[in-house]
Amino acid sequence: MVDALLDNHLAFLAAHRGSVRRSADAVEVVGESEEFSAWIPLSPEAELPAGVRTVRLVPSSGPGWEARLAAVGFKAAEVLVHMEASAGSAVGEPVAAVGSEADAVGFAEVQSAAFLEVGEPDYDWWQKMFVEKALQNYREPDQSLYLLRVDGDPASITLVLRTGPVAGVYAVATKPQYRGRGLATRLLAQARRDAAGGRLTLQVVEGSDAERLYLSLGFRPAYRSPHFRRS
Repeated sequence: MVDALLDNHLAFLAAHRGSVRRSADAVEVVGESEEFSAWIPLSPEAELPAGVRTVRLVPSSGPGWEARLAAVGFKAAEVLVHMEASAGSAVGEPVAAVGSEADAVGFAEVQSAAFLEVGEPDYDWWQKMFVEKALQNYREPDQSLYLLRVDGDPASITLVLRTGPVAGVYAVATKPQYRGRGLATRLLAQARRDAAGGRLTLQVVEGSDAERLYLSLGFRPAYRSPHFRRS
């Protein structure tokens, strides 16, 4: 069974990072980049497919998987923490969602500036993919891409994706030169508005600076999702 928070994250991955294949006892995420690919068992009886390199566990995976994975060469990797926060009213002026191709490209520009370093492997591929995904998704009725500009320059972004009563927050980013101005805080306030009457969620790596930040902003862990990998 896929819980509501995982269902939201899978919807984001399907829209922005690859494809998602679901069956009764497992979910397979096939990423456009290998780092997003994973197999997620949904019961203790699920059969591990041959060739899988990354397994991600969720509460419905059930017991015994750590030992099963260790026995066939998997090693513990990062842990993703699904977090929740109260939704609804928020201070400050509302932010309008991206409504033009120019702003969608500006959204992608902030992603590249915040998440990539010039010269790193696959920089050009990622930069192109950010633009393509922003242009593909900004008109989707279940998604809102938000962009704040400073003196006309794309400066800070976030994305809210809705699945039923759950609003998931993704792509929270600010260009380095605009950090510390409260831009991301304003965008998170908008995400709370979007989630009014439902649930607000995001994912962070356990032990990261992002986890500490969101804890300070009122998010609380809902559950852990350990990853296991083999070469």
